[in-house]
Amino acid sequence: MPPLPSINSSSIMKSAYKHLINFPPSGVLSDSIYRPLSITFIEYQEGDKLGFILAWFSMLPFIYIVSLCTLILFRRDIQTIMYFGGFFVSGIINHYLKITFKQQRPERTRDRVDFYEIHGMPSGHAQSFFYFMTYMAIFVILKSQMPGSPNIRSIRHRLFVLGQFIAAVLVAYSRVYLYYHTIAQVVVGGCLGIILGCIWYYFVNYQFIKYIPFIIEQPLAKYLLIRDYSPIPHIIQFQYENEYNEAKRYRDRYANYNRDQIPVDML
Repeated sequence: MPPLPSINSSSIMKSAYKHLINFPPSGVLSDSIYRPLSITFIEYQEGDKLGFILAWFSMLPFIYIVSLCTLILFRRDIQTIMYFGGFFVSGIINHYLKITFKQQRPERTRDRVDFYEIHGMPSGHAQSFFYFMTYMAIFVILKSQMPGSPNIRSIRHRLFVLGQFIAAVLVAYSRVYLYYHTIAQVVVGGCLGIILGCIWYYFVNYQFIKYIPFIIEQPLAKYLLIRDYSPIPHIIQFQYENEYNEAKRYRDRYANYNRDQIPVDML
C-alpha cells in the first residue's frame, strides 16, 4: 500500500486566511457584488449644504431605531417594545408593496442600482418615520388627558407633536431632494405610515393591552424585567421622584453606617 500523503494543517490554515493577510490581485474584488446597507448609505452632491443637512434628516429613521433599542434595553417597557414592533410590521408591509408595485426610483438613483433597492414605491423612510410620528403623537395627546396629567394645551406637548410632524416632513422631503424617491412615492409612504400608526396604536392600547397583565406575570417576562408603565400618567416625573427618594435613602443609610463605625472616643 503506498504511503498516504501527509496533510499539513498549517498550510491549509494559511490558504484559508490568505485573503486576510495578503492583498488580492487586481480584479478579484470585482467577481462578487458588495452592497452597502441602504438605510445608512446616503449620498448628496458635493458642496450642497442643504443636501448635507437633508442627508442627516434622511438618517433620522435609523437614529430613531438605535434610540428605541437603547430605550428598550434600559427600560424594558412593554409599550416601547410594541411601539418598536410596529416598525417591523411597517417594514414587512413596505417590502411586499415594493415587490407588488415594482415602481422604479428616480433616474439618478436608477443608474446606481448596485447601491440601492431598485423599487421605490412606497418610500420606506417616509413610511417608517410617519409611523413613528403618528403613534407617538397619539400617545402624547391621549396620555396627557389621563387623570393627573397636564392638559394637552400645554406648550410642551404642542411643541413636541409639532416637532415630530416637522421632522417627518423633512425626512420625506429629503428623499425627494436627494433623488431617492419621487413625490408620489414619499406621499404614499407617508400616508401608509399615518394609517399604520393609527391602526397599531389601536391594536396595542385597546386589544393587546388586555393581555399585558398576564404577559408580565410570566416567569420569562420577570426574568427579563419586562414591565408596564402605561397606567402611570407622568412616567418621567414618577421615575425621578422614586429614584431620587431611593438614592437619598441609601445615601442616608450609608452615612449612618459610617458614623456608627467611628469609635466613641474619637467623636
